[in-house]
Amino acid sequence: MDSLKDILATKSLDEPTEVIALRQYCQELFDFTPKISLKKDSIWLLVPNGILATELRMRQQEIKRRCQLTQKLVIRIG
Repeated sequence: MDSLKDILATKSLDEPTEVIALRQYCQELFDFTPKISLKKDSIWLLVPNGILATELRMRQQEIKRRCQLTQKLVIRIG
């Protein structure tokens, strides 16, 4: 049986390119670093306020296209 150390040594801990692209999009256009989490079939984007969440929701199709998202994008205030 493999030890935890061996399992973690072989595991890739890099972020998916979708998450990197989404983080860069938010940083470049809105000057904030979002909290992003991956769920089973969606990407959750937590933003600091409602105004920003509304703006991102209106641009959701552009974000999906520009960041090449393959999963559903959920925008939450948090």
